[in-house]
Amino acid sequence: MQRRILLVAGGALLAVAGYLFGNRNTAVAYAGLPSQDNAYASAPISQGTVPKAYGRLAAVIPDEIGTGLIFEDAEGVIRFVSMTGMKEGELARYDETPTHGGIPKAYGHLVSAVVNPKGTALVFEDKAGVIRFLTITGKEEGELKRN
Repeated sequence: MQRRILLVAGGALLAVAGYLFGNRNTAVAYAGLPSQDNAYASAPISQGTVPKAYGRLAAVIPDEIGTGLIFEDAEGVIRFVSMTGMKEGELARYDETPTHGGIPKAYGHLVSAVVNPKGTALVFEDKAGVIRFLTITGKEEGELKRN
C-alpha cells in the first residue's frame, strides 16, 4: 500500500515539476512581410487568368512545373491548369458509352486529388457515399463504401 502511495505521489510531483519548468521556455513566431522573407524575396509573383467556364476549383496538387490546379465544371469535365492559367489537360466524363480516358459521371463529383509515386490520383464521391480512387487515365484503384 505504501508503495502505491509513493508511486502516485512521485508521479504527481513529476507532473507538477514538468508543468512548471516546461512553461518557461516558450517560443513566439511572428509573421513577417513578404519582402522580409529571404527565401522568396527574389521569386517573381506568378499571375494568370482562368475562365469561369472551367467551373469550381476541386483540388490543388504539386506537379513538374509548379502548383497545379484541378477544376470541375457543371458537366463534370475535369481540367488541369497551371498557376499561370495554362490548361495542361482535360478529362471528359460520360454517361453510358465509355470514352478513352474518360470517367463515368456515375462516380459523382471530384472531391480531391493527390500525387503519389505512381502519379496523380483523383478521388470521387457519388450520391450514395461511395468514394472511388482513380488514376488520371480513369483506371479504378480502390473504393470505399460508407454505411
